[in-house]
Amino acid sequence: MFARTEVGCIRKRNEDSFVVANLQTRERGIWPEQRVCQVSSGGTLLGVCDGMGGAAAGDVASGIAVDALYSTLVEHSPFANLEGVQQGMLAAVTAANKSIYEFASQDPTRHGMGTTMTAGIVYGPELSLVHVGDSRAYLVRANALTQLTTDHSIVGQLIAAGRMTREQARSFEQRNVLLQALGVQPRVGPELVNLMLCDGDLLLFCSDGLTGPIPEEMLLDHLLSHHDPLQICRVLTEAASAAGGPDNITAVVARVIGNDLRKPVAGEPVRLERSQASA
Repeated sequence: MFARTEVGCIRKRNEDSFVVANLQTRERGIWPEQRVCQVSSGGTLLGVCDGMGGAAAGDVASGIAVDALYSTLVEHSPFANLEGVQQGMLAAVTAANKSIYEFASQDPTRHGMGTTMTAGIVYGPELSLVHVGDSRAYLVRANALTQLTTDHSIVGQLIAAGRMTREQARSFEQRNVLLQALGVQPRVGPELVNLMLCDGDLLLFCSDGLTGPIPEEMLLDHLLSHHDPLQICRVLTEAASAAGGPDNITAVVARVIGNDLRKPVAGEPVRLERSQASA
C-alpha cells in the first residue's frame, strides 16, 4: 500500500489528509517497512479526508478527522468480528464529527469548516467502508473499475436518480456542493459498505481532486499501468496535475494478495452490502 497527496496547480494550500495504518501493530505511515502488512484481526486502515472551508480551516478539519479515525480504531482493535469493525468505524465517525463541530463552534471565523471521510478496514477476507461526502473508494477487479461509495452531493443524487450522466456531471456548475460532511452538523449519516475481497484486488481511496479532472476510463488505465502502489499513486497525482490540478489531489492505493482468497472471475458483478447509519 502507498499514499500520496499534492496541493495541485490552483490551490495555495493542501486541505486533504490521508491515513494508512496497521491497527494490529499501531504503525501509521508509508515508510518502506510499513507498506506491506499481514491482514490480521487488528485490521489495516486506509482513509482519505478532503477538508472544506478555505479560510475556515478545512485543512484543520481533515487533520482532526484522520487523527480521530486512527485513534478511535486503535482503541477498538483487535476486532472480534465484522460487526465489531463496523461499530468501531461508526464510533470513529462520531468522534471526528464531534471534534470538528466543537472546534468550529469556539470561533466564528471557523464557521463552515468540515471534511469528507472515506475510509476502509481490510479485515481478513473482507473490506468494510465508512463514507461521508464526495471523496471516493474504488475497486479494480479483473481489469474492471467499480465505484464502491456513493457521492453525497447534488451531482451524486442526480446521477443516482438517472437525471444526469457522469459526463454531464463533469461540467455541472454545482458539482462540488455537498449534501453532508463531517463537522457541519451535530450528527451525520454515514454510508456503510462491505464486500468480500479477491486475490489481486486493487483498492483506491481518493479525493475529488483526482476524480474531477480524470475521467473513469483514464483512471482505470492509470490504475492498470503499474503493479506497485507507489508507482500508481505517482502516476495518478501527476496525471491530475497535468489535467489542470484545480483542487488538492490525494490517492491511497492498496493491492490485496492472498492464496486463500477467492480468484476473481472476469465479468462477474461485484457484490456489495450497502446501508445507511447514524453517527
